[in-house]
Amino acid sequence: MANLTDSERTEAARAFVHQVYVLFNQRADCHSGQIKAAIDATDDWIEANQAAYVAALPAAFRNGSTAAQKAQLFCFVALKRAGLL
Repeated sequence: MANLTDSERTEAARAFVHQVYVLFNQRADCHSGQIKAAIDATDDWIEANQAAYVAALPAAFRNGSTAAQKAQLFCFVALKRAGLL
């Protein structure tokens, strides 16, 4: 999967702010520019580490799943670790 476009990253930052600050009423000492920079860094990290993640998956799942399913699995585990599932 390719990196997000700058427009998609901006949209993700807005969605993050809305979900965390509005829906979950959480506070953070970050402004929107810092959140956008964190989105950029996260997207770049995912791109740089994608091959290592896929290689770490059990062969049956690695070979029998789509790129979207691998990404969904990653997100599911991250959400579970964050207590959001």
